[in-house]
Amino acid sequence: MKQIVKNFNNLIKKTIFKLKKKTNNKFHVSTFNKYIITAISILFAYIFYLLIPLLYDKNWVQNKIVSKLSSEFNINLTNSFDISYRILPKPHYLIRDSKTSLAEIKTLNVLISQNNFFNKDSIRINEVFIEEANFSLLSNDLKPLYKDSENKFSKKKIKINDSNVFFKNNLNEVISIIKISNAFLFFDEKNLFNLFDLKGEIFNIPFELNYQNTINSQKNIKIKASDIKLKIIDKFFKKDEDLNSGMNNISILNSSINTKYSIKDQIVIFQSDGSKTLNSKINYNGQLAINPFDLNLKIDLYNYKISNLFTPNSIINEFIKSGLLFNENISVHTLVNIKSTKKDKIFNEAKLKLKILNGKISFDKSIFINNNIGLIEVSNSDLFLENDKLILSANLSIDIKDPDRLYSFLSTNKRLRKDIKNIKLNIIYDFLGNEITFKNIKIDDNKVSDQFYNIAEGFNDNSSNNLTKSRRLLNELIGLYEG
Repeated sequence: MKQIVKNFNNLIKKTIFKLKKKTNNKFHVSTFNKYIITAISILFAYIFYLLIPLLYDKNWVQNKIVSKLSSEFNINLTNSFDISYRILPKPHYLIRDSKTSLAEIKTLNVLISQNNFFNKDSIRINEVFIEEANFSLLSNDLKPLYKDSENKFSKKKIKINDSNVFFKNNLNEVISIIKISNAFLFFDEKNLFNLFDLKGEIFNIPFELNYQNTINSQKNIKIKASDIKLKIIDKFFKKDEDLNSGMNNISILNSSINTKYSIKDQIVIFQSDGSKTLNSKINYNGQLAINPFDLNLKIDLYNYKISNLFTPNSIINEFIKSGLLFNENISVHTLVNIKSTKKDKIFNEAKLKLKILNGKISFDKSIFINNNIGLIEVSNSDLFLENDKLILSANLSIDIKDPDRLYSFLSTNKRLRKDIKNIKLNIIYDFLGNEITFKNIKIDDNKVSDQFYNIAEGFNDNSSNNLTKSRRLLNELIGLYEG
């Protein structure tokens, strides 16, 4: 390029300056104009240089690009496609409507080096840029991510924008979809690891993922989902061909869940390692089968205020509202044993059961206990989406062990007290609207009056419910009940 500039300067001197002398100084070119003419000439020469690849044979170009994509980027195009050369924003070959074994790619930009267009055989790819692609992946297709250094990514970047990843099970059914805003992957020669970085969305939740796979079989994964205040850090170590182990940290809201785990034959066995949730100690252990997804989990939670489970911003509320549970291809059996803090005036103990099977979510046989008063048991529960609302429907059976303790807790007037043993009702709770409705109320198998339901509507706005308000409304209902 320097030689080109030099040649044009010499040309100007030999022509324009010579013309100036012959015209006896009647024709004058200023220094500024000389620079303008030189710059324009260089620009045109540069554009002509960039257009040289248009002269290459199209079939030769297609074969050359396909070969280099395969050998340098492991991108194997399997169909005929349209290819054209563009110089803006950088010299590149534009490939439309191509396919690989894993993806359908609407736009594939192959950025090439500008070093020597005069020698077509020296063509070199600098970077690959994929747009509007649909990737279809089975679990086996992800194995290269977990292999060692013999499965290095390309040393040159592959960028991906505005694309989708469809994860499928062995029956070719889609189990989840990731929408990719932007991503890139390459092998970092300086630090000797594969790097994959992604910003996207799953289950309508935006997230960021950073993955590093080092040559010594150590893998680091970081996932961040700010909308649900979630952060995951995972460190993975390969012990031998059949056994792997790792450490995982999940931070969500004010909780930190630390887990030790091992993996063998696609079964993950895990246990807690100093985890805390809302300043409460938590122990857990379980087993997870990856394909198909099947989780068995037992949790023991200590010194936790059980009534916090029913607040709008509780962990379980946020998790349910995230929509992660609504997947027909997962199976979950979870038991949570909770010992309450002394500050909880309502519950001393709880056994919370969560079951997910074939897309149906239930909390049946969950129990909430007050040692002095009695217990509440859940049955016929169902969690579902309806008209953009997240609804929990459940039957509650409230067994009262000691009515006097109940009335003492509620500060009920003695003349209003009745000998009540059992209350049954159906609740409809809208998680997103934070509204609760009571139906089919029976006290000791007796139906209640319409006026009883009118007073019970005072509980509908759950955001305004507190202990003082609840005591007042319950006492009104007790006074209204004829027994």
